Amino acid sequence: MPSRADRHRCPAPRRWIDARWPRRAARCLLASALVPAATVSATSPPALLDGAALHLPLDRYLLGPRESEAVARSYRILLAECMHRFGLPSPQRSGAVDGPATLNERRYGITDLEQARATGFRVSEPDPDSGADPGSGRSKPGGPAGSAGPVDPRTLEVLTGTGGGTVAGQAVPDGGCSGEAQHRLTAGAPPVEDMYLAQRLAQDSYVDSGRDPRVRAALRAWSRCMHGHHFDYPTPLAAASDPRFRSGPVSAAEITVATTDIACKRQTNLVGVWFTVESEIQRPEVAVNREPLERIRRTNEIQLKVVRSLGLG
Repeated sequence: MPSRADRHRCPAPRRWIDARWPRRAARCLLASALVPAATVSATSPPALLDGAALHLPLDRYLLGPRESEAVARSYRILLAECMHRFGLPSPQRSGAVDGPATLNERRYGITDLEQARATGFRVSEPDPDSGADPGSGRSKPGGPAGSAGPVDPRTLEVLTGTGGGTVAGQAVPDGGCSGEAQHRLTAGAPPVEDMYLAQRLAQDSYVDSGRDPRVRAALRAWSRCMHGHHFDYPTPLAAASDPRFRSGPVSAAEITVATTDIACKRQTNLVGVWFTVESEIQRPEVAVNREPLERIRRTNEIQLKVVRSLGLG
C-alpha cells in the first residue's frame, strides 16, 4: 500500500494537453506543501486524556452521535407522515444502539475513569431485561423492535416508488416516501457527490495514525504499563474486546482492567500522542477536500435545522 506521502505525490499529465491537469496539480501541490507538517511535527504532544473533549479537524464536517440519531429520528417522522397519507404503516426501526455521546469519546479507547469504575468497558450497565445483547449493544431478534414478516407489496411500492402509479387514490411521489422524506430533510442543500467523504477520510486517518511510529511507540509503552500490572494486551482495543468483558454482568476483573487501561493511558500520554498525530494527518486532507467538505457541512446544518423544526433538537 502506498504511503500517505506517496499518495500526495503530484503525477505528470497523461498528455501534454490535459485541461484538467492544472486544477489537479494545484490541489496536489497544496497537499504536498502540507504533508511535512503531518510527518515531521512536535515531539512533545500535549498531555491529553479526556476523549470526549477532543476535536479533530474533520469533526467540523461530521454529525455527532446524538445529532446523527436526531437526524435519523427526523427522517423516520417524515417517512411516517408520507406513509400515513396512503393509510400504510412506516417500517419499524431497529433497536437503538447505546453508544458514545461524542465523536471522539472512545476513539482511542475509554478515558472516563468514573464510568470505567461503574461499567468497565461498557457504555452503560447491561440490562438483563432489555432484550439487548450487552456485548453488541444491538437488539436481539424478537425484542421490542423485532423484525417484521414479509413486506406488503403496496407498502414496498409506496416506500420505494417502484412501479409509480397511484395507491389508495394518491400518486406515489418520485422515489417513494423514502425519497420524499430525504428531500424534505435536505431541501435547499447544495449538491453533494459523496455524502460519506468526511466519514471515509476520518476512518482513513484513524488507520493511518495507528501505523505512525510515534503512535506505535506509545502503544508499546501502554502495553508495557499494562504488563506491569499483570495484564497482557497489545492495544486498548484488545483489552476492550476481551471475550470475558463482552457479555453478562460487569465483573470486578473488568473494572480493574478498565481502570488500569486509563491509568496507563495517562502515564504514557497515549491519547495526547495519538490525537496529535491524527490531527496532523487530517489537516492536509481537509485542505485538499475543502469544497466538497463544505458542501457536506452545509447539508448537515440544513438537516439539523429540520431536526429543530420537528422539536427534536
